[in-house]
Amino acid sequence: MQIKIEIDVKPEELRRFLGLPDVSGLQDEIIAFLRDKVEAASEFDAGGFVKSNIDAIKNIVAKVTVKDATAESETERPRRSRRKTQDPE
Repeated sequence: MQIKIEIDVKPEELRRFLGLPDVSGLQDEIIAFLRDKVEAASEFDAGGFVKSNIDAIKNIVAKVTVKDATAESETERPRRSRRKTQDPE
């Protein structure tokens, strides 16, 4: 035996029936916030930022390069081989 029940309700009615909160206002605020952020990001001038901060960027790159070179030189040192000695029985 099969029983089929079809219920035609709007999402708002179903949320109210299930006792879920109405978050449409929060969703609208989040969308507005994201739109503002996307608009601000499209106005960002990366070239101008780099030009105005070129000295700081050079210092950061120099520090990273020096650290990488130091790390590479430490790993390139010859390692002593450790051999297990066999005890004669």
